[in-house]
Amino acid sequence: MNKANFFGLFGLPIAFDIDKNALKSALLSLQKQHHPDRDANKASTNQASLINHAYQVLSHADSRAAYLLELSGQAVDLSQSINDWDFLDEMMDLRIRLDTTDDKMVLDQISNQVHALSQEQSTRFMQNYQNHTWAEAIDATRKLQFLGKLLVDIDAKVTKLLSQGHDDDLYV
Repeated sequence: MNKANFFGLFGLPIAFDIDKNALKSALLSLQKQHHPDRDANKASTNQASLINHAYQVLSHADSRAAYLLELSGQAVDLSQSINDWDFLDEMMDLRIRLDTTDDKMVLDQISNQVHALSQEQSTRFMQNYQNHTWAEAIDATRKLQFLGKLLVDIDAKVTKLLSQGHDDDLYV
């Protein structure tokens, strides 16, 4: 198992834009090979844990970007504040819309908007990463993290609404 980096672990090139199907396929293969039930020693458990952690890092744009920066020797503190007031205003508006609606169509619109913004930041990250414009790449990474958290909250609200809808069916 190539442990030089998470990309090598999954047989992927070191890049932001990855083949997520290949990542998932490699995960399943590695999980079969290194499942703790096959070999109950501590090394197998540690390898399984490393595989799962590496998958989580590479499967999300924000953590994948942060990991690429780390591999490039760029220290990234994702908890540092974003100083782009226009971006923060837009995020506040999206958050207010999310918090004040129970309409699935509105939630889908918000989700589409956040996905588009994530794609913009992903493109921005890739360009700045390739150009070694580290401050801009780090800023894009922080924004990707912010957008990723917003998408998680949107998905949670949609799931809650859908589950409430199914509860009504029980009382018909």
